[in-house]
Amino acid sequence: MRHPLTLAVTVLLAAPAVAQTAGTVQDVTVVGTSDLLANFIRATLTTQTGTPLSGVNLRQVEQEVVASGYFKSAVAELRSVGGKDTLVITVVPNPTIKDVTITGLTFLPAEGFKKSVADLLNIAPGATLNNQRVEEAKTALAQNFQQEGYPFAPSISADVKTAADGTVTINFVVDETAPVTRVEVDGVTLLPATQVTTIFKPLYDARRFTPDAYYGAVQQLQQAYDDAGYLQAGVNVGSSTLEGGVLKVKVIEGRVGTVNLDDLGNPQVTLQTQPGQPVNLTKLQADVRTLSNQTGKPVGFAIQPNPQNPAQVTVLFGSAGVETGPVKAVAIQGNTLIPTATLQAALKTRVGDVYSPQLAQQDFLALRDAYRKQGYEISTRDAISFKDGTLTFAVREVKVAAYELQWQGAHSTKDRVITRELPAPGSAFNRNELNAAIGRIARLGFVRVTTESVRADPQNPESITYVLGVAETKTGIPVTLGLTYDQFNGGFAGDAGYTNSNVFGLGHNLTASLGGQQNEAGQNLVGGVSYTIPWLDVDFLDFRKTPTSLSFNAGSSVGGNNALFTKDTDTPAKTDTGWDYTTRDTSFSVSAGRSLAKNLTANVGVGVSYKTYYLEALQSGDKNTVTYKDAAGTDQTRTFTEAEARALVPETNLTTRLSTGLSYDSTTSGEFPDSGVRASVGAAYSFGRQGDAPLNWTTLNGGASTYYGFGRTIEKDLGVSNKQQVFAVRANAGTVLGIDTAPAGTGYAIGGGSVATPFQLRGLKDGELFGTNYVTTSAEYRYDFGLKAGIAQGLYGVLFADAGTAWGGSATNTDPSLKYGFGAGAQLNLGIGGALLPSLRFDYGFSPQTGTGKFYFRIGNFW
Repeated sequence: MRHPLTLAVTVLLAAPAVAQTAGTVQDVTVVGTSDLLANFIRATLTTQTGTPLSGVNLRQVEQEVVASGYFKSAVAELRSVGGKDTLVITVVPNPTIKDVTITGLTFLPAEGFKKSVADLLNIAPGATLNNQRVEEAKTALAQNFQQEGYPFAPSISADVKTAADGTVTINFVVDETAPVTRVEVDGVTLLPATQVTTIFKPLYDARRFTPDAYYGAVQQLQQAYDDAGYLQAGVNVGSSTLEGGVLKVKVIEGRVGTVNLDDLGNPQVTLQTQPGQPVNLTKLQADVRTLSNQTGKPVGFAIQPNPQNPAQVTVLFGSAGVETGPVKAVAIQGNTLIPTATLQAALKTRVGDVYSPQLAQQDFLALRDAYRKQGYEISTRDAISFKDGTLTFAVREVKVAAYELQWQGAHSTKDRVITRELPAPGSAFNRNELNAAIGRIARLGFVRVTTESVRADPQNPESITYVLGVAETKTGIPVTLGLTYDQFNGGFAGDAGYTNSNVFGLGHNLTASLGGQQNEAGQNLVGGVSYTIPWLDVDFLDFRKTPTSLSFNAGSSVGGNNALFTKDTDTPAKTDTGWDYTTRDTSFSVSAGRSLAKNLTANVGVGVSYKTYYLEALQSGDKNTVTYKDAAGTDQTRTFTEAEARALVPETNLTTRLSTGLSYDSTTSGEFPDSGVRASVGAAYSFGRQGDAPLNWTTLNGGASTYYGFGRTIEKDLGVSNKQQVFAVRANAGTVLGIDTAPAGTGYAIGGGSVATPFQLRGLKDGELFGTNYVTTSAEYRYDFGLKAGIAQGLYGVLFADAGTAWGGSATNTDPSLKYGFGAGAQLNLGIGGALLPSLRFDYGFSPQTGTGKFYFRIGNFW
């Protein structure tokens, strides 16, 4: 909120004496400063030409010069110069001002303050520093705050820094905040106490006064009164104070003191508006209608507050002095977005009423509100006409003729990447759709919206240009280095990766990685590359209107420590041999996605996978001797040799995978969703050969999550906000069909907190449970601390409860009963100087069934 700024400074100039007589000062000379300041000294000294020499006090002259604030020192002496008795003052001026800056000032216009101190106090670049004037500027600024309704005088300081060339920069530092320990709202009787408490609760919860929070609450309270139909009601900011941490908010609720009908001849009529009642808009409009119909005049009303008591008002009803008459018909023209019946229902003027311009204006505002309720806008140009008894409302729907991007700083992103996320030019202006588009732009990750404005065509105000200020978001160093330790998967692993989320400025995404890991089979190298085109923006068919994505993936991954089991026909059958093997999966895939409807996307893909298997060396702790019972029930033992184990290692297989799926996402935010639903279903059919044996199997997966946000709203960026608290729930499930003709090891590994979201079950080890079927579910309470300072761009607290299980096939868990865990976590979003860094997630989960807990770390946002 900005307010006009004024400063007033009075300088008293002593009138110089002009009389010159013998034995008097005949001239005053100032040495060592500019003509401007020399003239200032001569004009303001008490010693002027004509002062008797005997009355000149040189020390007093020096003190007056220094007291002016412009000089470090002054030496005064009387000399005879050119035959004249001259007062010579040699001065050393203060440094020259190089620049004037102000930080922390948001309530008042900073540029207005700088202009005022330059014009009135001569605090400006090129002027001489005057510390007294600096103090005057601080005092005047503090007074302006309180004159404009600020509840306290903020702390204002001035920092004067000297540069190497001797000039100085003055930086005025304003602290508009203050501690708040209690909020007292006095004078509210017309609104529910719970509503008022809710409005001011964020200010109290923050425990600190900020102008945005305070005046936001003031505006919300004003809106609450407006919505309830009360006029002349709201916060009296001039009487509200903040002292000793106690914010005392004074509220005025206007009541009718008198009703004046003099202009209408004081007709005998019973009105709904009565002295002593609150000033109610609905009653006033009803009274205008009653008076118009009774007097036949175009009646309107005005409200006149009592200057000594603004809570007491006089309501004046009078004639508007325009053409009037009975309304024979009411017409609405030009509406295409809202049905006529809906608009007619919003009108108060009826056929038979006497036309009142004020009521007609209120009716038009009701039409505008009906449009705004659905996000649209209408123009006020030539909106109302009354002719031959027909009251006509001309509805002119605002349309977006074009978009304009105003880039801040250097950028490589093409304009089309931004504008394609916006509603099509020529469509109706809709605030809801534009907010959703700004959210989509923010979720691109490489740009952010900084400002928005609208420029209307003067000849056609309903045709607007929507202007967006945008800036590229730095993504930091594109190269990442990682080091992890996973005892289950072989030990240490390291990788180097490269990521570019805006290739060629087209929004394409490239990710490449190369890594190495410890592996007991000697399979140490892994790597992959992925290239995604999120929107295939080509001028063909409807590709430019309908988002269509295309992705390419290639890579080679290694999974070790897979238990080697005997076959069904072996003795013993389906038994862990004590040996492990490693799987290397080298794959290539292509997938495409396309938007089918709002929030709904379909995808298809094809991929080829080549898997090879390697026997791992037997480790000291591995036991390759097993005990079993033969057919007669006698205990037997068998030791599996390396040759026997190698014969059990699965054969190399080559498979092709065809996949399809549907995804639905109506959430409001990619980082911290607080409403909406995310859901997906997918199916994949794989076929190929393993050695000479044919392979074919099908996997089915599905999942859904929903979010409920509550508490106060936190503004993140322009057009991006979220509730401070969120309750989130998800469920995921999957199954493998045709497991008998699937490769060994096909299934789902679930458990832990460092795995993909559908497989999370915190409290267990990562991948602890395995089966051809799985189900998991999770509930989380999330709290946004609203932190955005320095490297920390967001801090969130989490409480969670997980449950799930896996079963079927050669499952590692012999007990398929439901497993569960609960715990707490935190997520930290990072960024440096506008550069986005990966979000860090830390969780601790406890399993009551095992009595153990585990810490987890992963990179990425909330599901």
